[in-house]
Amino acid sequence: MSGGAAQGNFADIAELYQDGPDPSGRIPAGLVLIYDWGCAIWSLVDFRDPAGAMWCNHEGECWPQGVNLAEWLTGTLAGTLTVEALLESRPTS
Repeated sequence: MSGGAAQGNFADIAELYQDGPDPSGRIPAGLVLIYDWGCAIWSLVDFRDPAGAMWCNHEGECWPQGVNLAEWLTGTLAGTLTVEALLESRPTS
């Protein structure tokens, strides 16, 4: 959010994406980092999907969280969506 405290080496999402998608290829094009949970755990929104599917990225792995942006915002604001829940959504295979 513009004007908020920076949580990384960028000031806002626009600055993060000014050079295009992740050059390492670990984050697919169309997924946009929107929240840093700490410990290299990120929530991303999928702009390729009109429903705004949410993804998690941790330790170089990226997987769908099983919720859309509206559900993610509701859970995050209510305190029911936690880092533990994100990591539990990680596929086992």
